[in-house]
Amino acid sequence: MSEARLAQPIRAEKTQYIIGLAILLVIAVVGLFIVKWNPYYHKALATAASHSLGASIVSGTASSAPAPSIAAAIAYGIAYFKAIWQALVLGLLLATTIETLLPRTWLARVLGSNAFRSTALGGVIALPGMM
Repeated sequence: MSEARLAQPIRAEKTQYIIGLAILLVIAVVGLFIVKWNPYYHKALATAASHSLGASIVSGTASSAPAPSIAAAIAYGIAYFKAIWQALVLGLLLATTIETLLPRTWLARVLGSNAFRSTALGGVIALPGMM
């Protein structure tokens, strides 16, 4: 009888880990679709049609970059933040989800070694989020 009682918490813990991983995958797929995949798909179509990447984040519609100054640096920082804020929020949400729902021992075992397998798996996991 005591073995059956010990097996229940282990099964419940595994179920929690599977649910946590499923939640993480849903957040990652939906978030990456909204933040990266869909916008870049449409940008690629627009670029192919117009043969132009559009305005530069540094110079805007001007023909050359502005002279180096504090005002130019602040303007660039604001423009850059406006371009990446959604990806930043998604990254924080994913990090929080990983920290909260996945066990640290499992993450350390799967991704924390010096073996090629851990490095390759980390690269494969990161690949969908790259531009």
